[in-house]
Amino acid sequence: MCCGKKWMLRALSILFASVALTGCEKTVEQKNDSLHIYASGRDVIMDYAVKEFQRRYPDIDVEYAGRKIIEDAEEFYGYNQQLSAQLMSGSGADVFFIQDYWDIDKLIQAGVFADLSEIYDNSAVFQDADFREDIMNAGIFDGKRYFLPMEYRLPMMISTHEILEEAGFHIENCTDFDCFMDESSQYLNSTNYDRRLFRMDVSARNCIFWAGYPIVDKGQVVWDIEETRKYFAWFKDIYGRGTGEYMFGDLFGAAAVRDGECLFESSGFFNTDLNAIRALYTIGTPISVPIYNKDGGVTALIERAVAVRANSENLDNVRKFLEILFEKQIMEQPGALREDISVRKSVMEKEYESYLIECPFKVAINGFPFELPPLKREDFDAYLACADKVNKIVYWPAWRQDFWSEINHYLKEDVSYEEAAKNARDKLEFYLSE
Repeated sequence: MCCGKKWMLRALSILFASVALTGCEKTVEQKNDSLHIYASGRDVIMDYAVKEFQRRYPDIDVEYAGRKIIEDAEEFYGYNQQLSAQLMSGSGADVFFIQDYWDIDKLIQAGVFADLSEIYDNSAVFQDADFREDIMNAGIFDGKRYFLPMEYRLPMMISTHEILEEAGFHIENCTDFDCFMDESSQYLNSTNYDRRLFRMDVSARNCIFWAGYPIVDKGQVVWDIEETRKYFAWFKDIYGRGTGEYMFGDLFGAAAVRDGECLFESSGFFNTDLNAIRALYTIGTPISVPIYNKDGGVTALIERAVAVRANSENLDNVRKFLEILFEKQIMEQPGALREDISVRKSVMEKEYESYLIECPFKVAINGFPFELPPLKREDFDAYLACADKVNKIVYWPAWRQDFWSEINHYLKEDVSYEEAAKNARDKLEFYLSE
Protein backbone atom coordinates (compact mmCIF):
# COMPACT_ATOMS: atom_id res chain seq x y z
CA MET A 1 0.00 0.00 0.00
CA CYS A 2 1.43 3.37 -0.94
CA CYS A 3 2.21 6.03 1.68
CA GLY A 4 -0.54 8.30 0.38
CA LYS A 5 -3.10 5.58 0.82
CA LYS A 6 -1.91 4.83 4.36
CA TRP A 7 -2.09 8.52 5.23
CA MET A 8 -5.62 8.76 3.89
CA LEU A 9 -6.71 5.67 5.83
CA ARG A 10 -5.43 7.13 9.08
CA ALA A 11 -6.91 10.54 8.32
CA LEU A 12 -10.27 8.95 7.55
CA SER A 13 -10.12 6.90 10.76
CA ILE A 14 -9.63 10.08 12.81
CA LEU A 15 -12.38 11.83 10.89
CA PHE A 16 -14.77 8.90 11.22
CA ALA A 17 -14.09 8.55 14.93
CA SER A 18 -14.85 12.22 15.58
CA VAL A 19 -18.08 11.99 13.61
CA ALA A 20 -19.08 8.78 15.38
CA LEU A 21 -18.43 10.23 18.83
CA THR A 22 -20.71 13.17 18.19
CA GLY A 23 -23.34 10.80 16.81
CA CYS A 24 -23.14 8.46 19.82
CA GLU A 25 -23.56 11.21 22.43
CA LYS A 26 -27.15 12.01 21.46
CA THR A 27 -29.94 10.77 19.27
CA VAL A 28 -29.81 12.40 15.85
CA GLU A 29 -32.89 14.49 15.17
CA GLN A 30 -34.59 13.18 12.08
CA LYS A 31 -35.62 15.68 9.38
CA ASN A 32 -36.20 13.42 6.36
CA ASP A 33 -36.34 16.41 4.04
CA SER A 34 -33.61 15.24 1.66
CA LEU A 35 -31.36 12.37 0.62
CA HIS A 36 -27.66 12.48 -0.32
CA ILE A 37 -26.28 9.56 -2.34
CA TYR A 38 -22.71 8.86 -3.42
CA ALA A 39 -21.62 6.55 -6.24
CA SER A 40 -18.33 5.91 -7.97
CA GLY A 41 -17.93 5.45 -11.71
CA ARG A 42 -18.77 1.74 -11.76
CA ASP A 43 -21.91 1.87 -9.60
CA VAL A 44 -24.37 1.84 -12.48
CA ILE A 45 -27.15 0.50 -10.26
CA MET A 46 -27.27 3.80 -8.38
CA ASP A 47 -28.41 5.60 -11.53
CA TYR A 48 -31.40 3.29 -11.84
CA ALA A 49 -32.27 3.49 -8.14
CA VAL A 50 -32.03 7.30 -7.97
CA LYS A 51 -34.20 7.73 -11.04
CA GLU A 52 -36.86 5.42 -9.61
CA PHE A 53 -36.69 7.09 -6.19
CA GLN A 54 -37.24 10.51 -7.75
CA ARG A 55 -40.20 9.15 -9.72
CA ARG A 56 -41.88 7.76 -6.60
CA TYR A 57 -40.96 10.59 -4.22
CA PRO A 58 -40.76 13.78 -6.31
CA ASP A 59 -41.11 16.02 -3.25
CA ILE A 60 -37.91 14.75 -1.61
CA ASP A 61 -34.79 16.70 -2.52
CA VAL A 62 -32.12 14.27 -3.80
CA GLU A 63 -28.46 15.25 -3.91
CA TYR A 64 -26.75 12.97 -6.40
CA ALA A 65 -23.92 14.15 -8.60
CA GLY A 66 -24.10 10.97 -10.64
CA ARG A 67 -21.28 8.61 -11.37
CA LYS A 68 -18.05 10.42 -12.15
CA ILE A 69 -16.18 8.38 -14.73
CA ILE A 70 -12.44 9.05 -14.77
CA GLU A 71 -10.11 7.11 -17.04
CA ASP A 72 -6.84 7.96 -15.25
CA ALA A 73 -6.37 5.57 -12.30
CA GLU A 74 -4.55 8.06 -10.06
CA GLU A 75 -7.09 10.81 -10.70
CA PHE A 76 -9.93 8.36 -10.08
CA TYR A 77 -8.37 7.23 -6.78
CA GLY A 78 -7.85 10.82 -5.64
CA TYR A 79 -11.42 11.76 -6.51
CA ASN A 80 -12.83 8.84 -4.55
CA GLN A 81 -10.59 9.62 -1.57
CA GLN A 82 -11.82 13.19 -1.56
CA LEU A 83 -15.47 12.21 -1.73
CA SER A 84 -14.97 9.48 0.87
CA ALA A 85 -13.73 12.08 3.35
CA GLN A 86 -16.59 14.41 2.48
CA LEU A 87 -19.32 11.83 2.82
CA MET A 88 -18.10 10.88 6.30
CA SER A 89 -17.50 14.45 7.52
CA GLY A 90 -20.92 14.57 9.14
CA SER A 91 -22.66 16.23 6.24
CA GLY A 92 -21.76 13.82 3.47
CA ALA A 93 -23.81 11.16 1.75
CA ASP A 94 -26.52 9.26 3.60
CA VAL A 95 -26.10 6.15 1.42
CA PHE A 96 -22.89 4.88 -0.18
CA PHE A 97 -20.99 1.81 -1.28
CA ILE A 98 -18.22 0.73 1.09
CA GLN A 99 -14.80 1.28 -0.49
CA ASP A 100 -12.25 -1.56 -0.54
CA TYR A 101 -9.50 0.51 1.08
CA TRP A 102 -11.54 1.30 4.23
CA ASP A 103 -10.83 -0.55 7.45
CA ILE A 104 -14.29 -2.01 8.05
CA ASP A 105 -13.51 -3.36 11.52
CA LYS A 106 -12.19 -0.04 12.81
CA LEU A 107 -15.06 1.91 11.31
CA ILE A 108 -17.63 -0.40 12.86
CA GLN A 109 -15.93 -0.10 16.24
CA ALA A 110 -15.91 3.70 15.84
CA GLY A 111 -19.67 3.72 15.23
CA VAL A 112 -19.47 5.19 11.73
CA PHE A 113 -22.18 3.02 10.13
CA ALA A 114 -25.85 3.10 11.04
CA ASP A 115 -27.46 -0.08 12.34
CA LEU A 116 -29.79 -1.18 9.54
CA SER A 117 -31.45 -3.98 11.51
CA GLU A 118 -34.81 -2.22 11.88
CA ILE A 119 -34.95 -1.30 8.20
CA TYR A 120 -33.97 -4.80 7.11
CA ASP A 121 -36.21 -6.70 9.53
CA ASN A 122 -39.34 -4.64 8.85
CA SER A 123 -39.08 -4.36 5.08
CA ALA A 124 -40.98 -6.75 2.83
CA VAL A 125 -38.30 -6.29 0.17
CA PHE A 126 -35.58 -7.86 2.32
CA GLN A 127 -37.77 -10.77 3.41
CA ASP A 128 -37.81 -12.07 -0.16
CA ALA A 129 -36.55 -15.68 -0.31
CA ASP A 130 -34.78 -14.70 -3.52
CA PHE A 131 -31.92 -13.27 -1.41
CA ARG A 132 -29.08 -15.46 -0.20
CA GLU A 133 -29.68 -14.92 3.50
CA ASP A 134 -26.29 -16.31 4.53
CA ILE A 135 -24.49 -13.71 2.40
CA MET A 136 -26.81 -10.89 3.51
CA ASN A 137 -26.07 -11.73 7.15
CA ALA A 138 -22.36 -11.07 6.61
CA GLY A 139 -23.12 -7.44 7.48
CA ILE A 140 -24.07 -8.36 11.05
CA PHE A 141 -21.54 -7.64 13.81
CA ASP A 142 -22.41 -8.22 17.46
CA GLY A 143 -26.09 -8.39 16.60
CA LYS A 144 -26.20 -5.19 14.53
CA ARG A 145 -26.53 -5.03 10.76
CA TYR A 146 -24.01 -2.43 9.58
CA PHE A 147 -24.05 -3.01 5.82
CA LEU A 148 -26.05 -4.79 3.14
CA PRO A 149 -24.00 -7.00 0.78
CA MET A 150 -24.89 -6.74 -2.89
CA GLU A 151 -22.25 -8.89 -4.64
CA TYR A 152 -19.83 -11.57 -3.55
CA ARG A 153 -17.05 -13.68 -5.02
CA LEU A 154 -16.02 -17.33 -4.79
CA PRO A 155 -12.44 -18.70 -4.97
CA MET A 156 -12.81 -20.75 -8.14
CA MET A 157 -10.22 -22.54 -10.27
CA ILE A 158 -10.69 -23.11 -14.02
CA SER A 159 -8.96 -25.81 -16.06
CA THR A 160 -9.88 -28.81 -18.24
CA HIS A 161 -10.32 -32.47 -17.34
CA GLU A 162 -7.81 -33.46 -20.02
CA ILE A 163 -5.05 -31.18 -18.72
CA LEU A 164 -5.53 -32.29 -15.11
CA GLU A 165 -5.51 -35.95 -16.14
CA GLU A 166 -2.32 -35.51 -18.16
CA ALA A 167 -0.67 -33.76 -15.21
CA GLY A 168 -1.74 -36.49 -12.80
CA PHE A 169 -3.55 -33.91 -10.65
CA HIS A 170 -6.39 -35.56 -8.72
CA ILE A 171 -8.82 -32.74 -8.08
CA GLU A 172 -11.23 -35.14 -6.39
CA ASN A 173 -8.73 -35.46 -3.53
CA CYS A 174 -8.89 -31.72 -2.77
CA THR A 175 -11.77 -31.83 -0.29
CA ASP A 176 -10.27 -29.23 2.05
CA PHE A 177 -7.40 -26.78 1.90
CA ASP A 178 -4.90 -29.08 3.56
CA CYS A 179 -5.65 -31.78 0.98
CA PHE A 180 -5.33 -29.21 -1.81
CA MET A 181 -1.88 -28.24 -0.58
CA ASP A 182 -0.86 -31.92 -0.42
CA GLU A 183 -2.12 -32.67 -3.93
CA SER A 184 -0.59 -29.55 -5.48
CA SER A 185 2.75 -30.09 -3.72
CA GLN A 186 2.84 -33.63 -5.01
CA TYR A 187 2.30 -32.32 -8.55
CA LEU A 188 4.86 -29.51 -8.20
CA ASN A 189 7.52 -32.00 -7.13
CA SER A 190 6.66 -34.74 -9.62
CA THR A 191 8.10 -35.60 -13.00
CA ASN A 192 4.81 -34.35 -14.51
CA TYR A 193 5.52 -30.80 -13.41
CA ASP A 194 5.83 -28.61 -16.50
CA ARG A 195 3.52 -25.67 -15.73
CA ARG A 196 2.82 -23.41 -12.75
CA LEU A 197 -0.05 -24.28 -10.44
CA PHE A 198 -1.69 -20.87 -10.93
CA ARG A 199 -1.17 -18.29 -13.65
CA MET A 200 -0.42 -15.61 -11.06
CA ASP A 201 1.18 -16.13 -7.67
CA VAL A 202 -1.36 -13.74 -6.17
CA SER A 203 -3.90 -16.57 -6.41
CA ALA A 204 -1.85 -18.59 -3.92
CA ARG A 205 -1.22 -15.48 -1.82
CA ASN A 206 -4.96 -14.92 -1.40
CA CYS A 207 -5.37 -18.47 -0.16
CA ILE A 208 -4.46 -17.23 3.34
CA PHE A 209 -8.00 -15.80 3.34
CA TRP A 210 -9.72 -18.46 1.23
CA ALA A 211 -8.38 -21.14 3.57
CA GLY A 212 -10.07 -19.49 6.52
CA TYR A 213 -7.10 -19.15 8.84
CA PRO A 214 -8.01 -16.81 11.74
CA ILE A 215 -5.62 -13.84 11.75
CA VAL A 216 -7.56 -10.96 13.34
CA ASP A 217 -10.86 -11.10 15.19
CA LYS A 218 -12.67 -8.12 16.74
CA GLY A 219 -9.59 -5.95 16.67
CA GLN A 220 -7.32 -8.56 18.24
CA VAL A 221 -4.58 -10.68 16.64
CA VAL A 222 -5.60 -14.33 17.03
CA TRP A 223 -3.10 -15.74 14.55
CA ASP A 224 -1.59 -19.14 15.38
CA ILE A 225 1.71 -19.07 13.45
CA GLU A 226 2.13 -22.82 13.79
CA GLU A 227 -1.22 -23.47 12.12
CA THR A 228 -0.15 -21.46 9.07
CA ARG A 229 3.44 -22.75 8.86
CA LYS A 230 2.51 -25.35 6.23
CA TYR A 231 0.61 -22.79 4.17
CA PHE A 232 3.50 -20.32 4.04
CA ALA A 233 5.99 -23.06 3.11
CA TRP A 234 3.59 -24.11 0.32
CA PHE A 235 3.21 -20.55 -0.90
CA LYS A 236 6.94 -19.96 -0.73
CA ASP A 237 7.43 -22.88 -3.11
CA ILE A 238 4.87 -21.47 -5.53
CA TYR A 239 6.30 -17.95 -5.19
CA GLY A 240 9.76 -19.20 -6.05
CA ARG A 241 8.55 -20.74 -9.30
CA GLY A 242 7.61 -17.37 -10.75
CA THR A 243 4.39 -15.77 -11.84
CA GLY A 244 2.58 -14.55 -14.90
CA GLU A 245 1.71 -10.89 -15.32
CA TYR A 246 -1.06 -9.49 -13.16
CA MET A 247 -3.54 -9.09 -16.00
CA PHE A 248 -7.25 -9.80 -15.80
CA GLY A 249 -10.01 -10.39 -18.33
CA ASP A 250 -9.54 -10.75 -22.09
CA LEU A 251 -9.09 -14.54 -21.75
CA PHE A 252 -5.53 -14.23 -20.41
CA GLY A 253 -6.21 -17.09 -18.00
CA ALA A 254 -7.79 -19.37 -20.59
CA ALA A 255 -4.85 -18.74 -22.93
CA ALA A 256 -2.35 -19.57 -20.15
CA VAL A 257 -4.11 -22.87 -19.46
CA ARG A 258 -4.27 -23.65 -23.19
CA ASP A 259 -0.60 -22.77 -23.78
CA GLY A 260 0.77 -24.88 -20.94
CA GLU A 261 1.71 -22.02 -18.61
CA CYS A 262 -0.45 -23.12 -15.67
CA LEU A 263 -2.83 -25.81 -14.44
CA PHE A 264 -5.45 -23.39 -13.16
CA GLU A 265 -6.73 -19.93 -13.88
CA SER A 266 -8.00 -18.39 -10.66
CA SER A 267 -8.67 -14.71 -11.27
CA GLY A 268 -11.52 -14.57 -8.78
CA PHE A 269 -13.86 -12.70 -11.13
CA PHE A 270 -17.16 -14.36 -12.05
CA ASN A 271 -17.33 -12.93 -15.57
CA THR A 272 -13.69 -13.76 -16.32
CA ASP A 273 -14.13 -17.33 -15.08
CA LEU A 274 -17.23 -18.06 -17.16
CA ASN A 275 -15.73 -16.63 -20.34
CA ALA A 276 -12.60 -18.73 -19.67
CA ILE A 277 -14.82 -21.82 -19.55
CA ARG A 278 -16.34 -20.85 -22.90
CA ALA A 279 -12.90 -20.37 -24.43
CA LEU A 280 -11.66 -23.70 -23.10
CA TYR A 281 -14.51 -25.52 -24.84
CA THR A 282 -12.33 -25.10 -27.93
CA ILE A 283 -9.57 -27.35 -26.52
CA GLY A 284 -11.29 -29.79 -24.17
CA THR A 285 -13.78 -30.26 -21.33
CA PRO A 286 -13.60 -27.36 -18.87
CA ILE A 287 -13.95 -27.78 -15.13
CA SER A 288 -14.57 -25.21 -12.41
CA VAL A 289 -13.87 -26.15 -8.80
CA PRO A 290 -13.59 -24.10 -5.61
CA ILE A 291 -10.57 -23.79 -3.37
CA TYR A 292 -12.04 -25.39 -0.27
CA ASN A 293 -11.16 -23.88 3.08
CA LYS A 294 -9.53 -25.74 5.95
CA ASP A 295 -12.93 -26.91 7.23
CA GLY A 296 -14.04 -28.34 3.88
CA GLY A 297 -16.44 -25.53 3.00
CA VAL A 298 -16.06 -22.50 0.73
CA THR A 299 -15.12 -18.98 1.80
CA ALA A 300 -17.03 -16.17 0.09
CA LEU A 301 -15.66 -12.65 -0.28
CA ILE A 302 -18.01 -9.67 0.03
CA GLU A 303 -17.12 -7.59 -2.99
CA ARG A 304 -19.75 -4.84 -2.89
CA ALA A 305 -21.93 -3.64 0.00
CA VAL A 306 -24.07 -0.64 0.87
CA ALA A 307 -23.84 1.27 4.15
CA VAL A 308 -25.48 4.31 5.74
CA ARG A 309 -23.90 7.17 7.69
CA ALA A 310 -24.63 6.74 11.40
CA ASN A 311 -25.59 10.38 11.98
CA SER A 312 -27.89 10.63 8.98
CA GLU A 313 -30.92 12.87 9.53
CA ASN A 314 -32.84 11.13 6.75
CA LEU A 315 -33.25 7.53 7.87
CA ASP A 316 -36.83 7.19 6.63
CA ASN A 317 -35.74 8.37 3.19
CA VAL A 318 -32.79 5.98 3.45
CA ARG A 319 -35.23 3.13 4.09
CA LYS A 320 -37.24 4.04 1.00
CA PHE A 321 -34.12 4.26 -1.13
CA LEU A 322 -32.62 0.96 0.08
CA GLU A 323 -35.88 -0.83 -0.65
CA ILE A 324 -35.74 0.47 -4.21
CA LEU A 325 -32.02 -0.26 -4.60
CA PHE A 326 -32.54 -3.92 -3.66
CA GLU A 327 -35.76 -4.47 -5.61
CA LYS A 328 -35.58 -7.24 -8.16
CA GLN A 329 -36.39 -5.03 -11.16
CA ILE A 330 -33.62 -2.58 -10.22
CA MET A 331 -30.99 -5.25 -9.60
CA GLU A 332 -31.83 -6.89 -12.94
CA GLN A 333 -31.25 -3.73 -15.00
CA PRO A 334 -28.46 -3.83 -17.65
CA GLY A 335 -25.11 -3.08 -16.06
CA ALA A 336 -26.48 -3.12 -12.50
CA LEU A 337 -24.48 -6.27 -11.72
CA ARG A 338 -20.85 -5.20 -11.74
CA GLU A 339 -18.70 -8.31 -12.20
CA ASP A 340 -19.41 -10.75 -9.41
CA ILE A 341 -22.29 -12.82 -8.01
CA SER A 342 -25.50 -11.10 -6.95
CA VAL A 343 -27.14 -11.74 -3.58
CA ARG A 344 -30.37 -12.20 -5.58
CA LYS A 345 -30.60 -15.65 -7.15
CA SER A 346 -33.00 -14.43 -9.86
CA VAL A 347 -30.42 -11.88 -11.03
CA MET A 348 -27.98 -14.71 -11.70
CA GLU A 349 -30.68 -16.65 -13.53
CA LYS A 350 -31.10 -13.71 -15.88
CA GLU A 351 -27.33 -13.27 -16.11
CA TYR A 352 -26.96 -16.68 -17.76
CA GLU A 353 -28.47 -15.27 -20.96
CA SER A 354 -25.45 -13.00 -21.46
CA TYR A 355 -23.18 -16.05 -21.83
CA LEU A 356 -25.11 -17.33 -24.83
CA ILE A 357 -23.91 -14.46 -27.02
CA GLU A 358 -21.44 -15.86 -29.55
CA CYS A 359 -19.16 -12.83 -29.74
CA PRO A 360 -18.75 -11.40 -26.21
CA PHE A 361 -15.54 -9.53 -27.04
CA LYS A 362 -16.48 -8.32 -30.53
CA VAL A 363 -13.00 -9.34 -31.73
CA ALA A 364 -10.82 -12.45 -31.57
CA ILE A 365 -8.72 -12.36 -28.37
CA ASN A 366 -5.56 -14.20 -27.30
CA GLY A 367 -5.74 -16.74 -30.12
CA PHE A 368 -9.31 -17.84 -29.45
CA PRO A 369 -11.93 -17.66 -32.22
CA PHE A 370 -14.11 -14.61 -32.69
CA GLU A 371 -17.21 -16.70 -32.00
CA LEU A 372 -17.00 -18.50 -28.66
CA PRO A 373 -19.24 -21.50 -27.90
CA PRO A 374 -22.20 -20.56 -25.67
CA LEU A 375 -21.86 -21.44 -22.00
CA LYS A 376 -23.49 -24.77 -21.20
CA ARG A 377 -26.22 -24.58 -18.62
CA GLU A 378 -24.70 -27.38 -16.55
CA ASP A 379 -21.40 -25.51 -16.28
CA PHE A 380 -23.15 -22.32 -15.20
CA ASP A 381 -25.14 -24.21 -12.58
CA ALA A 382 -22.07 -26.11 -11.33
CA TYR A 383 -20.21 -22.85 -10.77
CA LEU A 384 -23.03 -21.22 -8.83
CA ALA A 385 -23.74 -24.41 -6.88
CA CYS A 386 -20.48 -23.82 -5.05
CA ALA A 387 -22.21 -20.95 -3.26
CA ASP A 388 -24.26 -23.59 -1.43
CA LYS A 389 -21.02 -24.79 0.16
CA VAL A 390 -20.19 -21.41 1.70
CA ASN A 391 -19.50 -21.71 5.44
CA LYS A 392 -17.32 -18.62 5.93
CA ILE A 393 -17.64 -15.06 4.63
CA VAL A 394 -14.89 -12.41 4.62
CA TYR A 395 -14.03 -9.03 3.16
CA TRP A 396 -10.55 -7.81 2.27
CA PRO A 397 -8.95 -6.56 5.49
CA ALA A 398 -7.19 -3.18 5.29
CA TRP A 399 -4.18 -4.57 7.19
CA ARG A 400 -3.29 -7.18 4.57
CA GLN A 401 -0.62 -5.05 2.86
CA ASP A 402 1.20 -4.38 6.13
CA PHE A 403 0.97 -8.08 6.97
CA TRP A 404 2.43 -9.22 3.66
CA SER A 405 5.21 -6.62 3.70
CA GLU A 406 6.80 -8.63 6.53
CA ILE A 407 5.97 -12.10 5.20
CA ASN A 408 7.62 -11.18 1.88
CA HIS A 409 11.02 -11.23 3.62
CA TYR A 410 10.46 -14.92 4.35
CA LEU A 411 9.39 -15.62 0.77
CA LYS A 412 12.62 -14.01 -0.47
CA GLU A 413 14.63 -16.04 2.08
CA ASP A 414 15.89 -12.94 3.86
CA VAL A 415 14.66 -14.17 7.24
CA SER A 416 13.26 -17.34 8.83
CA TYR A 417 9.54 -18.02 9.01
CA GLU A 418 9.61 -17.44 12.78
CA GLU A 419 11.19 -13.99 12.42
CA ALA A 420 8.88 -12.94 9.58
CA ALA A 421 5.83 -14.13 11.51
CA LYS A 422 6.91 -12.28 14.66
CA ASN A 423 7.47 -9.06 12.71
CA ALA A 424 4.15 -9.44 10.92
CA ARG A 425 2.37 -10.00 14.24
CA ASP A 426 4.06 -6.92 15.74
CA LYS A 427 3.05 -4.82 12.75
CA LEU A 428 -0.54 -6.07 12.96
CA GLU A 429 -0.76 -5.28 16.67
CA PHE A 430 0.62 -1.80 16.07
CA TYR A 431 -1.82 -1.19 13.22
CA LEU A 432 -4.77 -2.35 15.28
CA SER A 433 -3.75 -0.17 18.22
CA GLU A 434 -3.73 3.05 16.18
